Amino acid sequence: MSKPRVGRPRSERSREKIFEATRALLAESEGANLSIEAIARRAGVGKPTLYRWWPTLADLVLDVLLQQADAEIDVPDTTDLQTDLRQFLRRSVMAIDAGAGAPLRFLMAQAQRDEAFRARFRENFTAKRRAVLRSIFERAVARGQLDATHAPELLVDLVFGAMWYRLLTGHAALDDGFAVALSDLM
Repeated sequence: MSKPRVGRPRSERSREKIFEATRALLAESEGANLSIEAIARRAGVGKPTLYRWWPTLADLVLDVLLQQADAEIDVPDTTDLQTDLRQFLRRSVMAIDAGAGAPLRFLMAQAQRDEAFRARFRENFTAKRRAVLRSIFERAVARGQLDATHAPELLVDLVFGAMWYRLLTGHAALDDGFAVALSDLM
């Protein structure tokens, strides 16, 4: 038997207002002025509400990013590696361009400062996104479109390594052209 929850149930409306406020503040300042106080003020909720639902600011941003990734980046299965990979990469760079870039950079920075959060980030975001991409490569191996000697884990590292390097350094565009060029390498 599960224990009854104490306190009021979460309000989906408040949660969405908090997510909207977080996305807006991230877009405005790339996370430089992001705080629980600023989010609570913008969302019209009390700080205790945020602290009750998320242990840290980074955990809140992580939830915002997970919601966006789940909504915008699906797992294509066209039975063709190049097409599946190209669609996945195009949707990924579109999501980054549409606002996921700032939260990703913010979370990567937080993961370097806080080892406990790094573990949560790896488990809740990185591992899930890696599993999606790995499934594309594993299906290609099963269909004979990719040599079985290619390690899917290493291919995942290569793809995400290139994406995250561009995201973090900004040395070159992270756009549709990049998505197509990277998928053509596989």
